[in-house]
Amino acid sequence: MTDTPDQSLDVLAEQFRTTLGEPGQPVGPARAALVVAQGEQPGLDTDLYEAQLRDWGRRLEARVHPAAEPLAQVETANELLFGELGFRGNEEDYAEPRNLLLDQVIERRTGIPITLAIIYVEVCRAAGLDMRGVGMPGHVIVRNVARPDEETLFVDVFRQGALLTVADCEGIVRSIYGSATPFREHFLDPVTPRQLLQRLLHNLKANALRRGDEEQAERAIELLLVLAPWDLDEMRDRGRLRERLGRYAEALTDLETYLEYRPGARDAATIADTVRSLRRHAGAEAP
Repeated sequence: MTDTPDQSLDVLAEQFRTTLGEPGQPVGPARAALVVAQGEQPGLDTDLYEAQLRDWGRRLEARVHPAAEPLAQVETANELLFGELGFRGNEEDYAEPRNLLLDQVIERRTGIPITLAIIYVEVCRAAGLDMRGVGMPGHVIVRNVARPDEETLFVDVFRQGALLTVADCEGIVRSIYGSATPFREHFLDPVTPRQLLQRLLHNLKANALRRGDEEQAERAIELLLVLAPWDLDEMRDRGRLRERLGRYAEALTDLETYLEYRPGARDAATIADTVRSLRRHAGAEAP
């Protein structure tokens, strides 16, 4: 490995940053998720998949009016996406990496909750329906944004649009984390598109690390830092990865920054040892 910065990372990060736009601007989560997928598949035609989602949105719009009752909207969306188009949760191979690449989920019609939620939200948005992602611990679902006189509906996109009660949602969280994690009302709040993208990238990072794909994990961290440039945990993780990838100068910058702003962190002593080692390495290589 060399200590030469990876220019492709800079290009990917800038493309992602441009797609997101300025903070506070509306973000199309599907477009940004396709940029993430393009980072793993150079040359991917993201426009093709965006056009497919818009076409499905037009088909849905032709069937349901935005003023219809929420239940009718959800049932019509479910009929299209899960009935006609055949989307479903990939329960057989949840850890399959393609479940996290939006183009592959569109092609294969199977994915995990976060990617299916992005598709559901995007198709509904194109049809004029206001559906939002919900980032419950361990499981992403979708909900409508109900007016005071309307019913709030929770949709499990991983299980072909099954409608959930609040008690069902509590049960899902309990089944993942046990009774040690009390259910909080805010678990059912809608999340922003940026938060959906963070969830996607955290999943991509974790999946890559499980498989030992450190370069893919670094790409995910790079995009997470576009979303939150001062996320010191991600900066530390990027530094550790860059050390293993042989990019010592970049690793040193990340880890020194982490220590500067987190001097009391639990892992500060371990990171400080790594920094000293990297400094010795840099000194040995200096002319």
